[in-house]
Amino acid sequence: MRCPRCAYEGMFFDGRCPRCGYQAAMAPPSTGALLGLPQPQQYLLMRGDSLAKGRYRILGPVPLPETQRRQGRAWSAIDQEMGRRQVLIREVLMPPELLQRTSANQVIAQVMERQQRLGQHQGFPQVVEGFSERGSYFLVLTHPEGETLGTLLKRQGGALPESQVVHYGYQLCGLLTILAEQQPPIVHGSINPETIVINAAQQTVWLIHIPLFPPDPPVEKGDAVAAGYYAPEEVRGELDPSADLYSLAATLHHAVTGYDPNERLVFFHPPARRLNPAVSPQMEMILVRQLSLSRAQRYPHPSAMQRDLEALLERYLERQDDEMAGSPLASPLQLPSEQFREQARSNMLLNAGVFAAIGVLLLLGVLLVLLRP
Repeated sequence: MRCPRCAYEGMFFDGRCPRCGYQAAMAPPSTGALLGLPQPQQYLLMRGDSLAKGRYRILGPVPLPETQRRQGRAWSAIDQEMGRRQVLIREVLMPPELLQRTSANQVIAQVMERQQRLGQHQGFPQVVEGFSERGSYFLVLTHPEGETLGTLLKRQGGALPESQVVHYGYQLCGLLTILAEQQPPIVHGSINPETIVINAAQQTVWLIHIPLFPPDPPVEKGDAVAAGYYAPEEVRGELDPSADLYSLAATLHHAVTGYDPNERLVFFHPPARRLNPAVSPQMEMILVRQLSLSRAQRYPHPSAMQRDLEALLERYLERQDDEMAGSPLASPLQLPSEQFREQARSNMLLNAGVFAAIGVLLLLGVLLVLLRP
C-alpha cells in the first residue's frame, strides 16, 4: 500500500501509515492511535481470548528467547479469516531509550519494514499485519509448518545423520548471511535448537523469533552465565554477527554428536569425532574452526562457512554416485538416480512382456496338440 501523504510503500499499521500517521478514509479509527508509550501490563492474554475484533483466537503463550524478554510477549493464535491458519502474535514493547530519540510512529515503521524485508526470503516468517489494541502494539507473523530442531533431537535420543545436519547448516548459513547484510546488521542473539524449525516434508529450514530490537546479553544466574549455545563475546555483552555463527556451529555440533552444551562445561565442545566416530573429518574441521574461542580464528562471514558445507554436500553426492556405479545393475555411464529408476522400470516392463509372450506361445502349442485330429 502507498501512503498519499509521505509516499511510504508497505503495510499500514492498524489502518494508519506507520511513517506519518495518515489514516485511509475507509479505515476504522485506531484504538491505540500510536500515541505515547504502550501499556503492555494492562492485561494478560489467555487461551480463548481474541484480538483484532475477533480475528485472532489465542491458543497460548509462546516463550521467547531470554535475550528478547524486554521486547514484549508472544502468543500462538488462529487466524479465523485466513483458513484458520496458525500465526504468531508478537507484542511490540518499545525500549524507552529508543523513544527518547524518535517517535513511536517511526519505531513501528522501522520494525515493520525490517520484518517485511526479511519475510521476502525463504526461511523467515512473513508479516501478516500490524495493529494496536488497548494501548499495546502487535505484530502478526506467519507460523512455519514443522517442528523445532530441539524436538527432533529429543525424539532421536542422540545424533542426527551428518548429511541431514549439513543440509540444515547450509541453509541456516544462508539465512545468517541475509541478517549480516542488513543495514544495520541484525544479530539474532539466540540461535539454538528451539529457534530453528525443520519442515521434514520439504526439507526446508526456518529461523524464528527474529528480534524486534537489538537483543540483550544472556541473563546472569548467580555468579555465572548459562552459556549454552552463546558465543563468549555475547556473554560479555558484545553484539556481533559472528556470535550468531558461533551459536549455529554449537547447534550443529549438538545435532551431529548428541552432545548438549547446556549439560557440559562452559564453551567446551570436544572434537566431534571423539563423541561420534561416524562424523567425517571435514565436518569436524568446520566445527573446530567455528567454535574457536578466538574470533580471529573463526570464519569471517557466514558465506565462508556455507561454502565449506556446500563442498561437504558435494562429497555426499559424489559418494552416492560412486556407490551407484559400483552396483551390478548400474550402467558404465553412471546414470543419475532418476534416470536409473526410469531404466529399471523399463527393464521390468520388458522382462514382463517377454515372459508374457513365451506364455502365450506355450499355450498356443498345447492347444494345437490337443485339437489336432
